[in-house]
Amino acid sequence: MKTEDAMKSLTALLALALCLGLIGCGVSKSSPQTQITPTPSGQMQLEVLHPPTGGSTGDAVQTYLMSNSAVAGANVFVEWAAVDQGPTANPQYVWTSIDSTIQPWTAMGKKVNLIVWDVADATTNTSTPSYVIANLGSANWTTCDGEVTPNYFDAAFQVPYKAFMQQVIAHYGSNPSIGYIRFGLAQGGETYPNQGFDSDPVCSAAFTAWGWTPTSWISYLTSMLAYETTLNSPKQLMVGINTVNMDTSIPDQVAAFAVSNKMGFGSQGLQESDIASYAAGQPCTADWCNLFNQYQGQVPLELQTATQSDPTGGGVTGSLVALLPFAAERHADIMEIYYQDWLTAYDPSYPGYDPAYATAFASAAAPQ
Repeated sequence: MKTEDAMKSLTALLALALCLGLIGCGVSKSSPQTQITPTPSGQMQLEVLHPPTGGSTGDAVQTYLMSNSAVAGANVFVEWAAVDQGPTANPQYVWTSIDSTIQPWTAMGKKVNLIVWDVADATTNTSTPSYVIANLGSANWTTCDGEVTPNYFDAAFQVPYKAFMQQVIAHYGSNPSIGYIRFGLAQGGETYPNQGFDSDPVCSAAFTAWGWTPTSWISYLTSMLAYETTLNSPKQLMVGINTVNMDTSIPDQVAAFAVSNKMGFGSQGLQESDIASYAAGQPCTADWCNLFNQYQGQVPLELQTATQSDPTGGGVTGSLVALLPFAAERHADIMEIYYQDWLTAYDPSYPGYDPAYATAFASAAAPQ
């Protein structure tokens, strides 16, 4: 009997080892897996946000940032319309502009992360293809603070955008120089409907007619994230979280859904007031402080400042000397920093040059 019991125990141990080491205990091998390991406590992957590629500023980026040991990589915006030429074009998807933008960084051994815009983060919508707007028809697009904005709920928007998502994964999924991919699900790379949503009556009326409620918005966002999981991306997928009308249930539910599907998430609204809010027990922008505390170590957690910072502490964002350690203490793994702030730290000829920024960056950066 002892021999039989020993054999059973050995069999069970072998099965457990196989499950943990090879199979993943019943998790499908095709499920998206976390590709970015959370960084050591107090350190972050610091990345250059939307670096320019030409002119004197582009030259400064190349000189001071591309080989900088504090720089983990660059974040490049991918505008849907810049790639998708329309269903009658052959080829429909042309990647030349994106490939040429990322090439100088990858040549220096840096990772490049892709932030996909379905609607431009600007007054003019240069990101939604014109054929998509035409197919929506006048009843299913509106203007928000002057920017053409599609009805996100409509199949005429979702179907071609999902097809584009699939093409992004197919084109870049096997590229070892690509770090993560964040698909915008509303304006820019985020999940806020558009600027003017709660202040422009034309915009608000259109969204109301389309059936917008907090519940329908959460349903839209999570359904799009669910589709992303079906693409089995070899690259880490991320999502930006936002409140709408100060409703923190929206980022809370989006973050929970993302984590359950091994997607990273983050806020693009880091600002000086978050420090005071957290100290007072109040939610940070989009509730990111509470959410980072809840999900630390489970998926990559990302932050981006609301605007370019100010070394003097002015403006909405304030100084990165204060924000970087706060972000690291709150478990951020990834920090997306405006290229202007990087040049403020490292380019002696850049307006507002402040060596204190370089010291702060070096202290916060994870080893490369």
